[in-house]
Amino acid sequence: MNLKITMAAMGLGLWVMGLLITPSAMAMSLDFNISAPTSGTVSYNGLVGGGLVGSNIEVDNVVGLSTPANAGGAGAPCISCALNFSTGGLTGYGGPNPNNSGWWSFASGGTVTITGGVQLQGGSDIALGSTLLNGTFNSAFVQDLGSQGFKVTFGTFFDTKHPDLLAYYGLTPGTPFQGAFTLLFASPNPGPGGAFTSTSVFSGNVVNTVVPLPAAALFFGSGLLGLAGALRKKLTLA
Repeated sequence: MNLKITMAAMGLGLWVMGLLITPSAMAMSLDFNISAPTSGTVSYNGLVGGGLVGSNIEVDNVVGLSTPANAGGAGAPCISCALNFSTGGLTGYGGPNPNNSGWWSFASGGTVTITGGVQLQGGSDIALGSTLLNGTFNSAFVQDLGSQGFKVTFGTFFDTKHPDLLAYYGLTPGTPFQGAFTLLFASPNPGPGGAFTSTSVFSGNVVNTVVPLPAAALFFGSGLLGLAGALRKKLTLA
């Protein structure tokens, strides 16, 4: 199956769902971008009760979407920023056989953080090593795309953010967020429920909104479309 078509179809489905359930006013959101190529690791140890773990995944910038201040544009560069997460334990898996697409689902719990510094245009920079985002998972899901060994991770969570980051985008410090993220990575298919480790993380998005999570589907799906295009470009150049 063509990877670009697969990713685009998944993204388009979520984008349409977002249009159906999102109010006409665009939700205020912060989008942390992970551009290809990037460093980091995504793994599952294959053990009962084991969770999905992401370690030191490089984050490139943060963009305000329809925020009261500093919305759009190229965003604020992240300096030495890293996404780290661990989910609750495995709750289910499936796949016809080791040679076909499979999936893994993970429970709530665990943590998700983004740490690092941010270069704020016209404002005071956020220091290196700061906790920019700190949250707790609702769920996570890994889908094997069945093409060239690529997998995509979906996750949802609740989180809070650094007060200076919120102030820069005109948002009230302490505002709770709901978020979703996608990560595209490569690893061999270990068979249904099997362990995997990947250091080939390509790209993704961490999107947070101050409105109910379904409204984030618009951005979530759009992010997948961009992610598929970035991967297509990388594979073409390889």
